[in-house]
Amino acid sequence: MSNYESIHGTRVKYLTSDPTLDSSTEGQVWYNSTSGANKALVQIKATSASGSLATARSGISGGGASPQTVGIVFGGQISPATTNTTATEEYNGFSWANGGNMNLGRGYGCGFGTQTAAVGAGGYDHGNGDQSEVEEYNGSTWSEVTDLPGNQRSQGAAGTQTAGLVFGGDPAPIRTQSLEYDGTNWTSSGTLNTGRKYLAGCGIQTLALAVGGSVGTPVRSAATEEYNGSSWTSGNSFTEGRSALACFGVQTHAVIAGGADPGIVSSIEEYDGTNWTTSPATLATARRYFAGFGSGTAGAVAGGGTPGITAATEEYNSNINAFTTPSWASGGNLNTARLRGAGAGTQTAGLMFGGTSPSTNETGDTEEYNGSSWSEQNNLGEVRARLGGAGTQTAGLAFGGSSPGVSLEVDTEEYNGTSWSEGGDMSTGRYDVGGAGTQTAALAIGGFNNTASLTTTEEYGGTSWTSGGALNTARRLIAGAGIQTAALAMGGTPTSTANEGYNGTAWTNLTSKNTGAPSGAGGGTQTSAVCFISNGNTEEWNGTGWTNNATMATARSYLSGCGTQPAGLGFGGYASGAKNNTEEYTGTDPTVTASTLTTS
Repeated sequence: MSNYESIHGTRVKYLTSDPTLDSSTEGQVWYNSTSGANKALVQIKATSASGSLATARSGISGGGASPQTVGIVFGGQISPATTNTTATEEYNGFSWANGGNMNLGRGYGCGFGTQTAAVGAGGYDHGNGDQSEVEEYNGSTWSEVTDLPGNQRSQGAAGTQTAGLVFGGDPAPIRTQSLEYDGTNWTSSGTLNTGRKYLAGCGIQTLALAVGGSVGTPVRSAATEEYNGSSWTSGNSFTEGRSALACFGVQTHAVIAGGADPGIVSSIEEYDGTNWTTSPATLATARRYFAGFGSGTAGAVAGGGTPGITAATEEYNSNINAFTTPSWASGGNLNTARLRGAGAGTQTAGLMFGGTSPSTNETGDTEEYNGSSWSEQNNLGEVRARLGGAGTQTAGLAFGGSSPGVSLEVDTEEYNGTSWSEGGDMSTGRYDVGGAGTQTAALAIGGFNNTASLTTTEEYGGTSWTSGGALNTARRLIAGAGIQTAALAMGGTPTSTANEGYNGTAWTNLTSKNTGAPSGAGGGTQTSAVCFISNGNTEEWNGTGWTNNATMATARSYLSGCGTQPAGLGFGGYASGAKNNTEEYTGTDPTVTASTLTTS
């Protein structure tokens, strides 16, 4: 019988404990002498069901450059199969929402780009045949732009709205042509080595991938071709030839799924830039003529023919990490129901102070949370609401706000875990102010001065405030995160999707939030944060983009919160009255876990 050494040329490591589990450990096998088990770190590959499309359809197109959690699909044909649709739907990682309708309904075209900058090109319009129509989407509406050089359908596509690529397709003879799009004009480029229709593609304009397709009924292709910006080169074929498939990812790490061979298939294969391997995961719903988007490690597919028409959405993930599913759970109630207060600390050592209660209006009430219940502490020296907060449970900071008779507070107070004491006054009085940082290195961000939202930022050094860089977008009710030299200003009003990063000197516009509602609260760092929003939505920030996650049990405005990603805390707020509810957030938390191997 073969052993590991004869197969792989190395011996299994003999260790008393598991090694550090990270990407460098992937693929390794070892023997843990303490547990008496053979172990390995392997990728977890799986599909999972997600929210269905509002409009089931086949022959659907999508923005393949979109990430898994910010997808877009458009067009296609609904039941009966001769009925075109103009419907556009946008994906937030959980569910689909209707976007602006296309000008011309059609199926079996191609799409590329992202949710806010997509292109739909060509296609087949029942009653009017193949089309040259091209439309661009700006995140809300479609507009007609320069047509393709000729009528065509069933093409592959890759790239972005300003640097796109369309290749192959029908009508007969099956096309080898490639067309590059610069956001305005189409230009002919290198030809495919194998002409085919109903193929798929992914990647960018200068590093694209063309896969599968039909080279003539009923022959399905397993061909792979790579584009370098001018010409196509044949690569290794994949295992199962298919047409009408989906493809997502980049040229060096792509995924294909589903299609017809000619029967409808559910299999998935991954490409590493050289070779294809069959994934152990398969689609739950075998389908063809559907859309795919995302990366080689996190993609999604939607719609298609089964041969009936489906609205089903599935996500594909390939990772060494097992991810905790984000969720909210009830925590202990506040002793005093209130809104417009401030928060600081962590999920298991939280702090709430100030706010507006039903009986006393502005309050100085202070409470500490221990992970299960709240306890009353010494009040603020000055009762106030709509204030900013920063720091920890034992070193908190309260600043600004409004109090009885004083609409624009400048007062600052410091908390030592027992009582509050006066700190240095702010330069600019304001309320609905955002906060971030620590007691000795804090930020006061934006706010309102009774007339307008502010761009004003102030920095606290432990005794006094100094002016910092101005926000690019004036707003109030901002959720802050991070430290004084690496902060986030998330959402707010009136520009509720705005997101900016601070480097200790200046603010920079970052990727906007997905949800257009004023932020309630948040926490974390500049590269890993969570934002709780007044409509109950929760969004996570990974340093480059936002993901919509679990919804709070009680949606509420003027919410307070604290914590980090993946352990946040939301409390108080307003929903048909002041609330004392506390909810605990468990966010996306990747955990690397070694698999135990059988020894038989």
